This record gives sequence, C-alpha cells and structure tokens, in this order.
Amino acid sequence: MNSSIATIAQFINLIFSFITRYFFIHELGSIYLGLNGLFLNILNILSFAELGIGSAITFSLYGPIYEHNHHDILALMKLFRTVYRAVASIIFVCGMILLPFLTDFIANKNLSSTVGNVYFAFFLALMNVVVSYLLSYKRSFLIAAQLGYIDSVNRLLFNVFTQIFQIIFLLTIHSFYLYLFIQLLLTFLSNVRITIIANKRFPYLKDLSKAERVSKDVVDYLKKNVVGMMSAKFGGVVVNGTDNLILSSFIGLSIVGLYSNYTLFLTGLSGVLTQGISAVTSSLGNLGSEAGSINRQKDIFHQYQYINNFVSVFGSFGLALFIPDVIHLWAGKSYLLSALVTFLIIENFFLIQLRQNVINVTNAYGLYWFERYKALIEALSNLIISLGLVVIFKMGIEGVLLGTIASNIFVNSWWEPMIVFQNRLHGIWKRYTFNYLAILFVGTALLFIQIFVINRLFSNVSIAEIIIKGLVFIVSLIAALIITSICAHISPIKLIKERIG
Repeated sequence: MNSSIATIAQFINLIFSFITRYFFIHELGSIYLGLNGLFLNILNILSFAELGIGSAITFSLYGPIYEHNHHDILALMKLFRTVYRAVASIIFVCGMILLPFLTDFIANKNLSSTVGNVYFAFFLALMNVVVSYLLSYKRSFLIAAQLGYIDSVNRLLFNVFTQIFQIIFLLTIHSFYLYLFIQLLLTFLSNVRITIIANKRFPYLKDLSKAERVSKDVVDYLKKNVVGMMSAKFGGVVVNGTDNLILSSFIGLSIVGLYSNYTLFLTGLSGVLTQGISAVTSSLGNLGSEAGSINRQKDIFHQYQYINNFVSVFGSFGLALFIPDVIHLWAGKSYLLSALVTFLIIENFFLIQLRQNVINVTNAYGLYWFERYKALIEALSNLIISLGLVVIFKMGIEGVLLGTIASNIFVNSWWEPMIVFQNRLHGIWKRYTFNYLAILFVGTALLFIQIFVINRLFSNVSIAEIIIKGLVFIVSLIAALIITSICAHISPIKLIKERIG
C-alpha cells in the first residue's frame, strides 16, 4: 500500500510540476529558472546541518513501534523534536550569514535590473527549508510505523494546492517572490496537518513534555551512527548540491536554467520510481528485526535487486527516447542540450537508480556507521574531478556530469554493496555483482543507441516518429528484461505470482 500510493502520488506531483514549470518558463524566463536552481543547490548544502540524525532516529523507532513500547517511543520523539528545532535554527543562521555573499556564486553580477532583489528571494526560499523542519518529526514517526501512505496523500494534497496557486499568480502577477511565498506558506500548513493526523491516530504523542530521556544504549547507538550519517550526508550534499554552483560560478545562470529543465524531469521521474522502491524500507527494517529470517532476507534482497534493475532501465530508456521531444514541445527547441550532454545526464540517472535497492537496505538495517569513509571519498572525488574538468580542461557541463559519473562508478558501485554483504547478508556478493554488471553494460549500450542513433534518425516531433520511438522503447525493455531475468535466474511471471500471493 505504501509503495503503490507513494508512486501514484509522486506521479501526480510530477505532472503538476511540469505544468508549473511550463508557466514559470514562459512567464519569468530562463534567468529566473537558473536562479531558482541555484537557490535549491545552496539550500541543499545548508541542509547538511541535519547530519542524517533523522534517519538514525527513525531506524531506532522500528524496535519500540514493533514492541508497542510507548516509553521509548516518546523519549525518541522528544529527542527528534529537539534536534529538528536546533537544525532549523542552524540553517536559518547559516543562511543569513551567507546572504550578503549570494552574488559571489553568480557569474553575471549585474542581476538587479533583470531579476530584482535576489536577497529577498533567497530569504523566502531559506524560510521554506527552515519551516520544513518544524513539526515534521511526526511525519517520520508515521513512516516508521509503516503508515507512509498517509504522508504521501498529505504531501500530494498540499503540493497540488501549492502549484495551482503558483500558476494562478504567475499568470496574473508574474512575481517570483509570490511564487516562493506560496511555497513557504503551504509547506507550513502541510506540516501542521500531518501533526494533527499523527496526534489523532496516536494520542500518546500529544504531550512529549512528560517523556523521559533516551536510554544510554540508544544515545550511544545514535552517536555512532550519526557520525556515519554525517559523512553520508556530506557526500550527498557535495555530489548533488554543487553541480549548479559550479555551473553558475564558472559558466552562468543560463546553462543552469537549461540543465534544471532536464533535472526537473529526472528528479520527478526518480521520485516516482524511488517512492515505489523505497516505500518498503520500513518493511525491510521490520524483517531484519525478526530472528532466524536471514535466508528469507537474502532471497528478498535478490528479488529486490531484480525489480530495481528493471525499474531503472524502464525510467532511463523512457528519458533517453522522449525527453528531447518533450522539452522541445514544452519549453522550446532553444532549451535543448546536446546529445552528448543528454547521454551523460541520463547515464548518471541510470547509475543512481541502480543503487537504490542497496541504499534502502542500508537504511533498513541502520548501517550508517560503515558508510562514514565512503561518503567522504565519494564527495572529494566528485568535486575534484568536476572542478578539474571544468576549470582546467574547460569542459563545461560535460565535466560536471563526468565527475558525478566517475564517483558513482569508482566509489559507490562496489563500496555500498560491500557494506551490506560484510555486515548483514554474507555470501551473496558474486550473484549481486554479476547481475549488476549485466544490467549496467546492457542498459548503457542501449542508452547509447537510443540517444546517438534513434534520436538522430527521428529528430522531428511527429506522431509517426513517436510511435517508432515507442516501439524501440518496448523492444529495448523486453531485451533488458530477458537478459536480467536470465542473469538473475528469476522468472518475472513466478515473481508476480509470489507477490500477489
């Protein structure tokens, strides 16, 4: 239920995001689009203050929720509230310190005549992130209690309202500031509503003032895993949060605007796919808590990898064949990037999606401590390679993307699964590696053919060419499914019957 509803909700959100972005582009233009993308990257870096503590505390809730231990639940929730209030304060202070230096991240310093007061706009975007940490800790409790579908519906409701109001005011007032304020207001109301729902379902959560301190064992666990999560958070911030900063600082806001259109599609589709894949994390966590279930955990892991591989090629093939046509129709031909850049963007998306099953198993088992060095090496390699290619070799956006791809291949692809196999699921790394390499090579080869051959042969947006691309998509998907099924020794029909049963 969590997986299905989360996927449907994310898909609807994705549609509304495209509609809103269409009006944003045509009413405000690419400079505002690039500025908005820059804000998101800066705020993503500031969110490092969260340090991954929320994930560590959520993992700690699995046991008490399973045992109906209200005493430990209340203690953890009180700690959760205190931590998130502190995080919100730190992000606000850091954002205000950064505010005077905002234009240092922009190649074109003379923006005031074009976009107005960038400082006030950033302040509104900053407050949206600050508010998102207030009252949100009870959302995490619902997810840990395997009631994530409630949060999915709540998010969907407020996201739809947010984007409807944003479209209305973009068409009537054309204000970037009002666009950001609506987002801020609805984020706050969304957190208020999810808090009311959690209190209604679990009345004992209403009064955390009576909760006692978290036990020493739990504190020791949190300290250890927060170190691991901190480095993982740092790695994620550097890898995902610096691309637009590098582009904006060395190339300009216009390329950030073009790139952000592609990332909107990728992030939206990734959200749909990842929601379906990650919604079972709490169930995996509960399975991992059951004694004597190790053989079943290994079997589930292989099935999980197989499903994730298929989902990854499904999303990547769809992007490769149709994203140029959609952007052409949606934003205009001038917003298209080259075939090479498109290939690098989608190949990076493909690599990230292939990691999702291992990432979610790591989260379900709470193996954050063992990621502490991996995340740092990932971040440094990505940053050094990206900056080197952009600054020294003048490669532009290609250099930024190659840096991220390199860190995924040379660090994440082997280190993340090794953590799971060394600490929980022993003896299955050969089967996993064989399946991973098979889908990686097959998927990459098909992506190359789709982007550099099919898209060039059928570059005009017409019904006939869309039908041809649709057939290529189906044939590619079937080929990938057959190859992955043979490699994984899994029958899709048998797997579906097992899941239904």
